[in-house]
Amino acid sequence: MKLNKETILKKLSEVDVLLSPNQEALSLPIISRISKKMKYGIKFRPIHTSSQGIIVDGHHRYIASILVNYEIQQIPNYPQPSILNDLTWNLVNFVEDDWDSQSKITMLNALDARYNNIDISDIEQIIGSS
Repeated sequence: MKLNKETILKKLSEVDVLLSPNQEALSLPIISRISKKMKYGIKFRPIHTSSQGIIVDGHHRYIASILVNYEIQQIPNYPQPSILNDLTWNLVNFVEDDWDSQSKITMLNALDARYNNIDISDIEQIIGSS
């Protein structure tokens, strides 16, 4: 499956209860890494949502979870951000740029490994790192 805006919007159209975005852009490489990990059962911390069903923290995890049918926990009634964007998913820009540096990817992999009580090499193998 080619990961792009059209693929993501198609999957979102199949969701019964859709959360709303508050972020204007998302990174496709980040979504790809997270979805690979989810596909292999790697656990992630919950996403935070406002009482109105707006994602406050966890946009990339939310999209990745939908792409691979992974049930991610939600913490509702999280305080709403001071700036609230009136967005729908079709207005979100899904960019090819990887917002994470290699050192940040390594740090996130280490955190995921620790959170899941596995070796970082297992995480790196899942996402295709060497």
